[in-house]
Amino acid sequence: MNVLRFRSVGWVAAVATAALGCYLVTQRVAGERHALAKVEHRILLSQREIRRLGTEIETRGRLSQLERWNTDVLALSAPRSGQYIDGELQLASFNHPAVPAIDSAPGVQDGATREVAYPAATPDGPAAEGAPVLRHANYVRPKGGMTAVPQKVALNSSDFADDLAALAKNEATAKRTR
Repeated sequence: MNVLRFRSVGWVAAVATAALGCYLVTQRVAGERHALAKVEHRILLSQREIRRLGTEIETRGRLSQLERWNTDVLALSAPRSGQYIDGELQLASFNHPAVPAIDSAPGVQDGATREVAYPAATPDGPAAEGAPVLRHANYVRPKGGMTAVPQKVALNSSDFADDLAALAKNEATAKRTR
């Protein structure tokens, strides 16, 4: 009878040993998979670096062609200190063209003023109809017409860079949630 009791204890011990063995094997497999993932990641990074270096070598091999393109078409140059601006407000001011040289119209002297009557404005709102106000207006014709002058600008504002980074982060988050 004692043998029967020990037989069941033996079966429990054998099953526990088998379960422990299976658990140790799965842990070993998980460790190997993790190591394999690390190696694959390093291989991927190495391939990217090789591709980047290959592109750089090809680009440096064509420097003479790039210089020709720059002188003929692109006209690129390093930014000068006067081209950096301090923020969005200064950037927005570049939207307005520079004031052109003034050429007076025929028959009008420089600085001549003409009087124009407009309705007077009150602090409460627009003026009543028929209450004229005298205002001065100058009209001079610009010399050469109005043409926009292209200006090269580089931003030097951490606020603007922070805004761009926040926008990029929001876009990345939006893409992940789709």
